[in-house]
Amino acid sequence: MSEEFTVKIGPPWLTRYEKARIIGARALQLSLGAPPLVPVEELGLKDPIEIAAVELRYKLLPMVIRRWTPGGRYQDIPLKYLEVR
Repeated sequence: MSEEFTVKIGPPWLTRYEKARIIGARALQLSLGAPPLVPVEELGLKDPIEIAAVELRYKLLPMVIRRWTPGGRYQDIPLKYLEVR
């Protein structure tokens, strides 16, 4: 069973706006007590924004990006299918 998924709306990578939104949302979750998905002690991380950026870089976040077209159509794209630059 192979997973075939293609990004039909927008580029096959995260835009800088999407990246900023994801890091900001995850940093807020971490600051409110959500458990980190990376070993922060081993990596020496304390800042929620840095922790969120590392989690994004390793694609550990179970998030979905919704991209809209001007015509009102949209596509939900799991984070694991987008390149993080």
